Amino acid sequence: MVLGTLSATTLIADEAHAQASGGDQRIAFDIPAQPLDAALTAYFRATGVQLLYDSALTAGRRSGEVRGNFTPREALRLLLRGTGLIARYSRSNAAILTSPEAREAAPLVPLGRIVVREQVAPPPRFTMVQRLAFYGQLARELQAHLRSDPRTNRLTFSVRASIEIAPGGKLERVQIEQGQDSRIRQLITEVLTGKVVTPPPDGIAQPLIVALKGKHGAQD
Repeated sequence: MVLGTLSATTLIADEAHAQASGGDQRIAFDIPAQPLDAALTAYFRATGVQLLYDSALTAGRRSGEVRGNFTPREALRLLLRGTGLIARYSRSNAAILTSPEAREAAPLVPLGRIVVREQVAPPPRFTMVQRLAFYGQLARELQAHLRSDPRTNRLTFSVRASIEIAPGGKLERVQIEQGQDSRIRQLITEVLTGKVVTPPPDGIAQPLIVALKGKHGAQD
């Protein structure tokens, strides 16, 4: 994630299926008050609820504390308390975070479980739905590459990678920024480097910061 005048995207793709969707099931939360971006990542890991938001909205904001057993919607309301932001849902496990006065509230498209943080150079060239469609496609392609390779299809991992996609879609740069251990980071780098994915549309700057999770022995 790059803030400031650069634009970037953070995508969290859980290739082992997230723990829950945004229904009425209560989940145990232990999310302290902290920078809002970090709190939203922790919320995603606990719920699997898809979120899309502009990084300019979350920069400098702090979350509310969420401790105890709540439904995902209850927890998100508590997390956003005092931030001035709201969640607009199109279905139980997908929401756009926005300000109450924002007019863009188009429905989300069906995707895998992702979280996207982005800052697109103004004026925005694509609607949230169009951007979500690209991120969902990218998530599916990255997951497919990791699942199809015997080096990574049974790994348990949670890593963040900076990737750059060539005009033809080749992953020409993959740099793991954080992860569980050096061996896993190396394997993921080797598997993804050189693979072909959908290139980002014009107006979405690179590198893309991608957070990936995998669970040992996960099956579709």
